[in-house]
Formats: sequence, C-alpha cells, structure tokens
Amino acid sequence: MNNTDYCKYVNVFHGCGEIDLPKPEGIAAKWFFIKAGCGNTSPAACVPFGAMSVSPYSGGYPTGYGDHKENSHSRPAHFEEGKGLLGFAHLQQSGTGAIGYYYNYALVTPKAADSDVRRIPEKEFAEPGYYSCFLDGIKCELTASKKNAYHRYTFDEEGGTVEIDFGNNGLRIPGCEKETVAGLSVCLTDGMISASAVIEGIKIYFAVSHNGTATIDNNIIIINNFGKQALLSVSLSLKSYEKATENLKSIYSFNSIKKQSYSKWNNILSGFDVEVKDEKIKRIFYSNLYHSLIKPCDWSGESFIYDDEDFCVDLATLWDMYKTALPLILLTQKDTGKKAVRTLINTSRALGEIPNSIGISDNYMNHSTQARMLGAYVLLTAYRYGIITDANEMLDAICKDAFSESKKDFTVDGKCSSYTFFLDMSDACALAAQTAAEIGRNDIYEKLIPLAKKWTEAYSPETGMLKDEGVYYEGSLYNYSFRQMVNMEERIELAGGKDKFVKLLDDFFGYCAQDVIQPTDPFNYEPVSKGLGLGRFEGFNNESDTEAPFSYIYAGRHDRTCEIIRSGMKYMFTEGRGGLPGNNDSGALSSYYIFATLGLFPVAGQNLFLAGSPLIDKANIKLFNGNILNISVKNNSDENIYVKSLKFNGVIIDGFRIEASELVKGGTIEFEMTNIKQ
Repeated sequence: MNNTDYCKYVNVFHGCGEIDLPKPEGIAAKWFFIKAGCGNTSPAACVPFGAMSVSPYSGGYPTGYGDHKENSHSRPAHFEEGKGLLGFAHLQQSGTGAIGYYYNYALVTPKAADSDVRRIPEKEFAEPGYYSCFLDGIKCELTASKKNAYHRYTFDEEGGTVEIDFGNNGLRIPGCEKETVAGLSVCLTDGMISASAVIEGIKIYFAVSHNGTATIDNNIIIINNFGKQALLSVSLSLKSYEKATENLKSIYSFNSIKKQSYSKWNNILSGFDVEVKDEKIKRIFYSNLYHSLIKPCDWSGESFIYDDEDFCVDLATLWDMYKTALPLILLTQKDTGKKAVRTLINTSRALGEIPNSIGISDNYMNHSTQARMLGAYVLLTAYRYGIITDANEMLDAICKDAFSESKKDFTVDGKCSSYTFFLDMSDACALAAQTAAEIGRNDIYEKLIPLAKKWTEAYSPETGMLKDEGVYYEGSLYNYSFRQMVNMEERIELAGGKDKFVKLLDDFFGYCAQDVIQPTDPFNYEPVSKGLGLGRFEGFNNESDTEAPFSYIYAGRHDRTCEIIRSGMKYMFTEGRGGLPGNNDSGALSSYYIFATLGLFPVAGQNLFLAGSPLIDKANIKLFNGNILNISVKNNSDENIYVKSLKFNGVIIDGFRIEASELVKGGTIEFEMTNIKQ
C-alpha cells in the first residue's frame, strides 16, 4: 500500500497571483505574452471535481479572490480594497478570464461588534480541501465535500454574528458588476435556512444549517446566539429545496469532513506517482496536478439542459480545455471522464449542437466566437482512448453539431469570419469521417468528407501560413498555423516542404531573433499590438499555440521540440502564487505542465501521443481503465534534454509517436536522454 502524502507537495495558492517567473534566457526570451500575467486560480476549499467550492471573497477578478481588476493583457491592474475580504462565497471559476459569469453565491461574513466591511486576512493557510485565516481575531475555516461547504468561525468571545447574503453575484469591481439576483425568496426555520433565486438564468436553491438563531434584515440573514463558535453547512441544488436540504442530512463534524476531503485529494493525486531528483519540480508538478483536477464539476442529477443523470458543468473554457485538460481527465479519471462525455452528447441532442461553454448559465452560445466543434475533438479523443464504446452515438452527435444552424457559414456558404474555424471544423470532420469509415457508417462519411477537405482553403500557398485576413481570436495567423492536422504530410508540402516548414517554425519560435520585452502596463494595449506583429510564440502564457512545439516532429526535428519544451518548463512555470504564466483556464495550462513533465503530448481527437523531453526520472500513472503506465527516463539532467532513444514496451519507437489506443493498455515507456542533438 502506498502511504505517501502527496498533498504535502501541493501549494493550493499556486497561480493565485501575478506572475513571478524566472527571468527568461535563450529561446524562451524570444517569446511574447499576449495575455495578462496572472494564473487566476483560487484557494477555494473543494474536493476533486466537486459540485461545491467555498473561497475567501474580495470581489476580485475573475474568481472573486485577490485584488486584480478585469484584465486581458500585460500585468493585471490592482484595486486597493481587494486586499481585504468581504467574507466567504460559494462556487468559483478556476483560472478563467472574462467568461461573463463568476458565481460567488451565498456570501457568508463573520463579524465581531466592531468589524469593518473589509478586513485583511491574516495567517492565511490552505491545503487540499481546506482554507483558514484570521479576520479581526476571528478564526475562519472552510472545508467541503462533493455537494456541501462547511464553515467554522471561532470568536474570542460571545456576541459575534454571521451574515449571509443570498443576493451576492459575481465580482465587486467596475465593469464586472451583475444585476441583483431575481426572485429572491428566503425561509427561516429552526436551525435551517432555505432560499432560492434566479441567477444567470438558472434557478438556484440554497439550504443552510447552522447552530444559532437566524433573523432577516433587508434580505440579509443574521445568525447569532451560537456562543463562541459558529458552525454552518451550505448546499445548493439546481432542482429543488428538497435536494439541497437532503445533502445536509448526514451527521458530520467539521474535522471529519476536512480529513475526508484531504484523503480524497491524496487518493486522486496518488494516481500520479513521480520520482524526480529536484524536489522543487515535484512541488510544481503536484501543485499543477491539483489545479488540473478541480474542473469540470460533477453536478450529476442536476441538469437543467436535458433529462439524464450524468451532468458536468464548468466546461467553461472548452476552447482551452480540449487540448490537454480534458485528455488528462479522460486518460486517468474514469467516472469524471465518462460524465463529461455524456454531458457533451446529451447537450448535442438537446440543443442541436455542442456549445463552447457549459456552466451554470443559460447563455450557452456566449462563447461561440472562440472556436468550432471543440466538443467533437473531446468525443473523438474519448473514443480513441476507449471510453466511448458506441461510435454510432458519438458520430450522430458530431454530425448534428457540424450541420447545426450556427455553422452554415462553413457547411453551406463556405466562408467563415475566421480561418481558424476552417481548421477547427475541417479537421474535426476529417477525424469523424475517418471513424465513420472504420465502422461502416457511410452515410456520415459521405456527409463529412467534403468538409474534411476544405482545410487547404485556409492556407496561403505563397507563404505556407494561414491567410492574412479574417479574425484571429487571442492571437494572429502565426499562432494558429502550426497545429497538428490530420494530414501533416500534406500540410508540410503546402508550406514548401520540410526545410521550409522548419524555417517557418524557427521564425515563429524566435531562433536567431532578438529578445522581446514583455508588456507591463495593463492600460496600454499598444505594446501588445506591436508584439502580435512579431508573429511569435506566446510561450505558455496562452493556449492558442501550445501544441506548436510538437509540429517539429513531423519535419524530423525533434531536437527543436526538446529545446522549446525544456525552456518552457524552466522559465514559464515555477512555485507559488506567481507560478503560472497565464490564465489557467480550468486546468488548461497546469495540465499542459503535467504532460510536458511526463514527456508526452496528447493530440486532441487523434489516436496519437507525441513524445517530448521529460523532466521526471520515473513515473507510474494509473489510467482510467485500471492499467498502469510506467515511464522510465535514463540519463536525465538539465543538460541532457534530447531523446537518444524511445521505447514502448521494449519496442523502439521511430518518429516519437505512440498510438493512444496502445498507450491506454499500459506498459512502459523508456526514454534515454543525451546532450547531443539527435
């Protein structure tokens, strides 16, 4: 039995603040950040993929924690009031940017007689599943189970109060305020508070149990008469008061819930047992792993979109999550992976397409301008891993999505506002058509194969890059020109052959270029605009081009892949609140770090993993199906960054490519490293 305490390596505050990365050198100094320099994570108490989370609340952007104002580039602006807390709120985003809805419901505020509105937290402490601090001498503690949040407030003397504001919604900074929640209703009974309101178009039902006496004053609940210690448990339901109340019926103690939460985190983290000489890398690894396993949230039995048990929310940044965050979950987390898949398929049936964002909001199409058919890539990834066994159901959902009303610009008109949409849809259709051919679904194959061939229309034969027109979301034509297509051989030929393709990649990553100066003024977009004109890699500040380093593999230059990955891991990720290089986007950047550290990269929608340059010496990864993937790295060091040889289950792997359907069977990947370019 493995008794390792993996949680001790986790810094829950990882990525909560402004970036504080090592000064980049070498190739990493050539990369230009277009997004804001902050991770946007939260120290919320939660369990893996839990429906409930509870966090200290200042109203800061975008999680409700901290002192950041709304930001999209450079260093974030700060607001002085944000250093003080307003209390503790429920449901938080994790690492997102401006997605439009920010939760932070049912604000709970402990108060002594002379407490200010905002108070600076002292002695902040957090571990997986638990947060604590002191506010004016009041010890504030939070923990959580899957569906409930638990509060414990210990006062120096009797006479304190705890307030609950069910009208709290979103953030407290200019530009991000939300309208007052609609239809708020509150009911007080002995030891229990029930409330409901419509927030973001969804009716939310609250239930709170407490050990005091509750009254209501101007829609604010005031609890007192609890002696020196106030105990609250909070639950939410998207269905009914009864379901919210049912969650609170089990007998609990705060300490037992805290212990159970810690144990749940230790259990899920133990599925990734890594050995590495540098303890700092181990701490960064498990801190990133922790932030990769928070979202999506399992709200099974609570769907407001369709009538089915399985339901996940906070697939809130699917345009980022589909690359590494969801592949990591699909590869290692059986229950959550299956529920995420069922959510996408059922949503396709209900809405006629798969939106780019599924949260606790009825504005499903709010993020339709980011990308296209991302759900298809997730489903196809799940199919190649063996999670989806009914390919017919999957293909029907993908085909329905492809021919939905909102995508007629591509399917009928053949002209999209963005050439990235051409790549998104054409490649998704190609992968789905490939699957349809394999299982004999000629009806779907015939529908999708003409669309699968349209990707070449997005590229310029003169430059070998995407065409310089249309809209590019969070980047430019350069950031999107080096993704792994279904037919990379044809893509490279379109660029003028391998040598020309490598030259284009070298220019993109800044080989032989001057170092760049990162923008620092959040109120001046001009440096960002000029930086975009460089046509440069964004480092790991954003997900738009994180797959690009691996495209060198198709041109026979794995050495370049190794150089870029190792530089990125050294200069773009570190420890602490400033340890992430950009918005973590529901685990997107942190999961990229996990795969890169292991020496692997999942190609979304394809039956393929690409090999990189691992940082660890050994790893044992428990896969979703119970199989074990062992990774062994020989002669690894800071200097030995190149892969001399690669074996999978004793067989030499040429081309640095492993089929996903084989990898999920488990076995051993063996890297032998060297300091000589191969």
